[in-house]
Amino acid sequence: MADQPLQAHFVAPLIELPDGRTVRVSAYPDGSIRFLVDGAPYVLTEADLSGGAERGRAALKVSPGRQGSSASYNYTEWLESRNKG
Repeated sequence: MADQPLQAHFVAPLIELPDGRTVRVSAYPDGSIRFLVDGAPYVLTEADLSGGAERGRAALKVSPGRQGSSASYNYTEWLESRNKG
């Protein structure tokens, strides 16, 4: 049983971003949370998982892109060229 994937006990409604990408958040009985985002690849650009004693929350930020650390720049260029044409 341990090797069977958990079924999500909550799946939030699909969120559509202004550029057409979508995000879905699911929560699982073991306390884990899963984020599904269209438009991959993404680069993890921020992770504050401790949240500090007073806040008690975590933050994750991903930036879209195609070439590692310059991911945000590449995506911004792509958006600009798409919006001009």
